[in-house]
Amino acid sequence: MSTNAHTGSAERKQNRLADSKSPYLLQHAENPVDWYEWGQEAFDAAKRHNKPIFLSVGYSACHWCHVLAHESFEDEVTAKIMNEHYVNIKVDREERPDVDRLYMTFLQATTGGGGWPMSVWLTPELHPFFAGTYFPQGQFRQVLLKLAEVWNNDPARCAEVGKSVIEQLRNASNIAPSASIPSISAASISIYRRLEKRYDSRHGGFGGAPKFPQPSQTTHFLARYAALNMRDTTTKKDAEQARDMAVETMVKIYNGGIRDVVGGGFSRYSVDERWHVPHFEKMLYDEGQLLSSAIELSLLLPCDAPERTTLQLMAADIVTYVARDLRSPEGGFYSAEDADSLPSSDSTVKKEGAFYVWTAKQLDDLLGAEAEAFKYHFGVEAKGNCDPSHDIQGELKGQNVLYTAHTPEETAKKFGRSIEETGQLLKGSLAKLKEYRDKERPRPHLDDKILTCWNGLMISGLSKASEVLDESFELSEKALQLAEDSATFIRQRLYDESTGELRRSYREGPGPTGQADDYAFLIQGLLDLYEASGKEEYALWAIRLQEKQDELFWDSEGGGYFSSAPDPHILVRMKDPQDGAEPSAQSVAFWNLQRLSHFAEDRHGAYQEKARGVLETDAQILGQAPYALAAMVSGALLAEKGLKQFIVTKPSYSEAASFLKAVHSRFIPQRVLIHLDPEHPPRELAEVNATLRALIEDVDTNKDGDAKRASVRVCENFACGLPVEDLEEVEKMLDSA
Repeated sequence: MSTNAHTGSAERKQNRLADSKSPYLLQHAENPVDWYEWGQEAFDAAKRHNKPIFLSVGYSACHWCHVLAHESFEDEVTAKIMNEHYVNIKVDREERPDVDRLYMTFLQATTGGGGWPMSVWLTPELHPFFAGTYFPQGQFRQVLLKLAEVWNNDPARCAEVGKSVIEQLRNASNIAPSASIPSISAASISIYRRLEKRYDSRHGGFGGAPKFPQPSQTTHFLARYAALNMRDTTTKKDAEQARDMAVETMVKIYNGGIRDVVGGGFSRYSVDERWHVPHFEKMLYDEGQLLSSAIELSLLLPCDAPERTTLQLMAADIVTYVARDLRSPEGGFYSAEDADSLPSSDSTVKKEGAFYVWTAKQLDDLLGAEAEAFKYHFGVEAKGNCDPSHDIQGELKGQNVLYTAHTPEETAKKFGRSIEETGQLLKGSLAKLKEYRDKERPRPHLDDKILTCWNGLMISGLSKASEVLDESFELSEKALQLAEDSATFIRQRLYDESTGELRRSYREGPGPTGQADDYAFLIQGLLDLYEASGKEEYALWAIRLQEKQDELFWDSEGGGYFSSAPDPHILVRMKDPQDGAEPSAQSVAFWNLQRLSHFAEDRHGAYQEKARGVLETDAQILGQAPYALAAMVSGALLAEKGLKQFIVTKPSYSEAASFLKAVHSRFIPQRVLIHLDPEHPPRELAEVNATLRALIEDVDTNKDGDAKRASVRVCENFACGLPVEDLEEVEKMLDSA
């Protein structure tokens, strides 16, 4: 259903969307709008009736999508205008990113901005001629009527405009590759300087409100820039600054209202500059990327640094949240939780943040004598702590978004308690609030479709967390098991073993065909999962998926990867290398190729040729606007420095545990970790890895010799050093890597 209750909706006849599997489309199944799904039926209807198409694109957790739906799509008068003059198509952007990408490019080119809900008017031939985002009800009706008038009076003009736009987009997407690749070092310095200039030294983050975490463009890049430049005296100062900007940003996010203090997990973004008032939707891709960044950055800090502990607490918070609230019984991870919910079980109107916010009186009633210390610590005010300028619809009036306003030390001192007593008080109070919230407040809508690409990002984060987090973080389930369960779900439900092809989504069955990001993000996740688990099957699957991605998405004429699979109804097949809320599939594929050229080193030349093709395709953007390709630049920078194979021989886990812990305790971004179990050697992986073949042959011919002892060896440029069997020497070797 839509965000707010609509009188009489129970009696309303359902439209075509009632048969959809998409949670977003199902929210519109009882609209009076005669919706179609994207497909041939809608296109034929538009041509048959000579009507333009109104295309509405959004996603189930999108707050302003819900507002538009309530104001206009649930309104009988507006729906009548839409049904009379248009063929109306509703698209879930998360299931059809190819549709979204094409028309979002048009929207951004014609208006200078973008976002969701996206509203686009098309000719029956699918050429766009007008676009916008959210329209208030009155304005939306005016636009509908005016464009219908323009179409009726001069359809040829609309058709000509639309055709011209598509030709321009097609030409813009066919930029010839360049054999001259700009300096990656210069590009990385340019990105660093830009982030340094935009850094908010008071609140963390980059730029002003609204503030998005955007790990792929900020903390992901800065962690790698810092790690690679820390040992060089000429760049150490910048490296430390890069690390500190990223760490401070993550700590501010953790301590801000963007974190769900009571239940864990992080909201999409904050509407203010200090990470306080969130846009309350929670997205799986944010959780996965923040988890990876928290783990990586924690390893750049000294073991006794308080920020290191905070970042690992942040990681544990995410793992606990997704395991409890976003995990399907079969192991896959759901996509999102909505921003809006009913304030109570007898409410009829949903409000943004209703599940998460508190009045001071509610806290007094629930916490009793503990309330004052709790309110002080979490910044609660009697009249609410949300600035009205950050509450456009007035839904947060008198409410408090909890955030860490004071440190445990400050709270302990204020109320004359020890730090330990204060910690127990706060922990107990949060448990009481969670129990009350779970029992008395309806949860926000859950988008329970399972996306391959976002599960790939979460598999990466969980794999990295499993290498670092120990028992002291009280995780409800082991991070590694969660990652393996997600991979198993995808293999069983979204992967065709006979063809090697992925499906994009699962909800009551598999959904549309996989896109480039499904392959790229899953390959990345599987390589991370192999490094964390040592299970050969994940590396082998990643290799096969890369073969299929190359087959389906590689542009044999222009180089680089198309973002979408071939589709006659997608008029321009785009590549879209720029990072956004997620890293671009192109950037992740580039880094996957670099890693695979060391896991499957026999194919090094072929992988490197494609990786270079990616850079050549994007050479123009790399030279003019490298910050738009931050994930690609960081990968290319690591490739220039040179990847290193760390081969750990582990006759048993106990014998190699200290070596693995030493490897895991350092952030070495150019690391390729290969596991060699002499009792069960990775023979299939060795078929594409000459170094492994040689080592396994040594094991086979020296049954009881040195080849079976626990050790670590480092290989660079496919030349390996001697195995090191002393832990102290291993740590020295790692520190110099």
